[in-house]
Amino acid sequence: MIFRRYVFSALCMLALLGGTAQLAAQIQDANNGPVQVLWFNGMPDLGREVVSSHRKKMATFVDNFQGGGLFNVTYTRKLRGGDLAKALSAERFDIVVLDFANRRTRVNGADKSALQSFYASGRDTLMLDGSFAIRNINHNPRTNFPGTNGSSGGLLMNQMFALAANGGGVLIGTDHNVWQPNANAALAALVPGAKFRGTTNPSTDGDFIGDTLIGSRVVVKARDLLRHWESVPNQGEAPVGEFTDFMGRAVTLYSLVETADKPGGGRKRPYVSTSFFPGDRRIPIDSDTDGFENLPTHKSGS
Repeated sequence: MIFRRYVFSALCMLALLGGTAQLAAQIQDANNGPVQVLWFNGMPDLGREVVSSHRKKMATFVDNFQGGGLFNVTYTRKLRGGDLAKALSAERFDIVVLDFANRRTRVNGADKSALQSFYASGRDTLMLDGSFAIRNINHNPRTNFPGTNGSSGGLLMNQMFALAANGGGVLIGTDHNVWQPNANAALAALVPGAKFRGTTNPSTDGDFIGDTLIGSRVVVKARDLLRHWESVPNQGEAPVGEFTDFMGRAVTLYSLVETADKPGGGRKRPYVSTSFFPGDRRIPIDSDTDGFENLPTHKSGS
C-alpha cells in the first residue's frame, strides 16, 4: 500500500504535465486497472431539488473523466442499514464516496464495521466536505453540475485525484447541521470525536489552503466556487484539529478551504478538510485568476 501511494503521487504529478492516455495506462499498470471507486448515495430523494440522478451524474463524470480509464466508479443508492456493508463486500475498492445528507442516522453496526475494515486496510485518507450536497441540485444555475466554467466538476476531480495520490480512502460529503447525522455517524466510526457541525454563510474573507482543491489536477477559478457556495449559503463546517482514530492512531485534520461568515472579520470556518498536509500556501477565496501559477496569495487571514 505504501508503494502504491508513492506511485499514485508520481502519476498525478505527471497528469499536470498532460498526456492523459499515457497517464491512464500508467495508473492501470500500477493499480492492475483503474482506481476503483464506490459512490454510495445514502440520501432519499428530496422533492425535485435533490434526486438520485443528480448524484449519479457526478459519479458518471468521474468515471468518464477525460475519456475514462482513470477511475472505475460503481454508483449505488441504498437507504437501509447494512446496505453499505453489502456494497463494500461486493468487490475491492480504493476510494469510497459517502454521499450523505440525511435528517437521521441510517448506517448501522454492520456498516460501521465494514467501513472500519476498509480504512484499516490502509486506504485511510479522509476527505470531509460540508459543501457536497449542493454540488448538483435543482436550485439555481450555479448548482447545475459541472458548475460555472466546469468549477464544480474540477473540484470533484481534484478531490478524487488527491485521495488516489494518498493511497485511497473515504470522502464523506454532507451539508449543514440538519443533514449531518448520517455523515457524523460514519465519521465517528473512523475518528471518534470528529464531526461536522453548524451552518455557514460564506464571505470573501477566506482562503483556499494549498492547491489540492483548485489546482492539483484541474485548474479551477476560486471565485466560481465561492459564487456557487454563496448561491446556497448553508454549507456545513468540516472538522479540523487533532484526533485519534478508532485504531488508536493520531490523526490531524487540515482545512483545505475556510472563510468567515458574512460580512467577514470573524472566525474562519472550514468547508472541506483532509487528513494529509496540504501545504501552507493560501489563495484568496474570491480570486478571479485562471492561471494557478499566477494566483494571488497571502498569509494567515490577512
